[in-house]
Amino acid sequence: MIAAAEQPTSLHEIAFGNFVAKRSNGAETDNALTQALTACSSAGIEVGSVLPGWVELRVPCDLTAISPLQELVTQLEVGLSPEVGEAITYAFREMLSNAVEYGGHLDPAAMVEVRLMRLKHAFICRIKDPGEGFDPSSLDHAAINNPNDNPVRHAFVREEKGLRGGVGILLASQLVDELVYNDRRNEVLFVKYLS
Repeated sequence: MIAAAEQPTSLHEIAFGNFVAKRSNGAETDNALTQALTACSSAGIEVGSVLPGWVELRVPCDLTAISPLQELVTQLEVGLSPEVGEAITYAFREMLSNAVEYGGHLDPAAMVEVRLMRLKHAFICRIKDPGEGFDPSSLDHAAINNPNDNPVRHAFVREEKGLRGGVGILLASQLVDELVYNDRRNEVLFVKYLS
């Protein structure tokens, strides 16, 4: 039994204990994972639940929160092939960046909900932003709406509007096995199969 002075006193401490204390089959504490969780906490990311196969977080709509989360995702990818890991990391970064920038309007008081699940045969990510959602047909500045005869049209539209990027949704959809939005399109779920 843990002495009263040694017991975790907050959900954050309990989450760290559940996730970091042991990896599978009694493996030693993973310093990189501990550092990733600490960096998330330092970036204002709220830890809701952390178990070896299930992580729930609330992320401020601030682009500086994305880097520590990418490191956490990298730690969840341990044991996967580099190609699969890179696909998950890229899709995660793009979808989270869109949620923070467009759904949360870069307002650090607004929060994005993130769930990461590492299953035996799949990696699943759910991202829900506080925004009103979007109409994909109105995204003339995104590569997903380029006509077949003009695959770079979005680049000219973005240049005219002074926008950056424009290929995130298209690339993410090609890197993961499933990319699904809710009806409002303020929540996305992606699945990358591992076998």
